[in-house]
Parts: sequence; C-alpha cells; structure tokens
Amino acid sequence: MKQETTFRRGKSSPRVDYHCHISMKEYADIDHPTIVTVSKEEFISDLDAAGFDKAVVLSDSRTTPERVAEFVKQAPDRFIGFGYVNPVRRDAAESVLEQKDELGLFGLKLYPTTDGYRPDDYRAFKTYEAAVSLDMPIMLHHAGMPEPHDLLKHSDPAQIDAVASCFPKLRIILAHLGYPRVDETLYVLRKHKNVWADVSWPYGDVNHPSYRFMLWRDLLTALNLGVMDKLVFGTDYPGVRQKFYKELLVSVNKYAPHEDLKIPKEKLEAITSDNIKPLLP
Repeated sequence: MKQETTFRRGKSSPRVDYHCHISMKEYADIDHPTIVTVSKEEFISDLDAAGFDKAVVLSDSRTTPERVAEFVKQAPDRFIGFGYVNPVRRDAAESVLEQKDELGLFGLKLYPTTDGYRPDDYRAFKTYEAAVSLDMPIMLHHAGMPEPHDLLKHSDPAQIDAVASCFPKLRIILAHLGYPRVDETLYVLRKHKNVWADVSWPYGDVNHPSYRFMLWRDLLTALNLGVMDKLVFGTDYPGVRQKFYKELLVSVNKYAPHEDLKIPKEKLEAITSDNIKPLLP
C-alpha cells in the first residue's frame, strides 16, 4: 500500500516550521562545512511547496537580530523573528528588552555550547527574568555540534531541569530533540509543563535510511512517555527543506516492526500544527 504523505488539519491550526535560518553553517560533510543562505522569495516558495503557513527565523552571533528583524519585516504574515543574546554577558538582559521593543522580535535563541556556558549559570538568570517579563519564549540549541570547542557538557538536560524549575512561566524550546541525550530531554518535557522540544535535524545524514529509523525510535519513546504533544516541527532550514522533512516525518513508521509500535498519524500531524499553539504570538 502506498504511504500517505499528506496531513489533514483543522483551519484553526497554522502549520509552522519552528526552526529556520536565513543563513547557516551546514555540516552534512563535517570536514567541509558550507554556508547556506536563502532569499525571502526562495524561503516563501519552500514554505508554500510544503503547505506551511509560517516559519520562525532564528538569530545567532553571525546572523544578527537586526538582520533577522529586517528580514521578518518583509513578510510579517509568514515570518516570526527570534533574537539572540549570550545570557552571561552583563548587557544581555538590556539587549533582550531592546530586541523585543525596538526590533519587534518575538523570542530568543540561545547557544550554550557555542558560547561556552551552562544554561543554569546564575549569570543567565537575569536574561530569563527579562524574557518572562516580556512573555518571550526561549529556544536553546540543545544538541551536539561537530566543533571541538562546542562542549557537550553545556547541553546537559539536567541543567534545563533546573532552569525550568526556577522559571515555571518561561516557555523553553529545546532544539534537535536534545540529541544525543534524547531520552533525558524527553523526560524533562514530561516533568515540566513549560518545556517543549523541536524535531529539527538531530542526526547526521538526513538522506540515509537510518535517519528515519532513529527518528521513529525517538518518537516512540516520546509516545511512551506521553509527551508527543510537547514536540513541535522544525527543520533547521535551509539545511533541510520543509517539504522533504514533512514527508520524512509522516513516513517514520516504515521501520516499525509491529502495528502496535507505529506512531499514530494524528500524533504526527499535531507536531506540525496543534502542538505549536502555546508557542505562537
């Protein structure tokens, strides 16, 4: 029987890619990483091809909040902008206020591994307090990086556990399923109502059959823990395109060895739509 590759959803639920960039370093070949950049027109074309309504556009130390804000203003009905700070810097909390009030950015993206700090570092707490006061969700790069100086100790789910406990009103999104600590990350989602995870490009070769198997395996763990409703769709665009990744997601049951081990289609559909509602403007 042919695998269905489309989702049906209610009109009230927008379909959102919650993890996108306009320029990024792509590590498909870790020995020869490349910079991938997209225009507004290409971005919108890819969203339309996949049937997506909106995308979250993320800042970082290279793609500044100012650049993201200007990009988002070109199509505010399609793009939601996230700023960036290093929260252990003294001016971080003030920068959060400026990015919200002056740039109109909705959330923040943090990079503990790249910037070299623990998410539960007390110096970061002022940034979290500022985000709570402005109702800004925070996404953390919460996975390994193929760079020697990006230390895995800074993506320990136990540190997120502490932050979520101290700031129960702070909406926290953990990117890339927390790979390679997926099980611990999913348990943090189970424990804290204010923590979600996105399913953006967690593994190595997205085109290899093992990728679909690994994603099915981790989604099965999420199903068992009862946190499928805490997972949101993300791609790490333009490294991965929405249409391709949506079709990959809907076909994850290909390697399920038994009917009882398949992820329900309505649960997969909700990842791209209903689950995102608490995290939207």
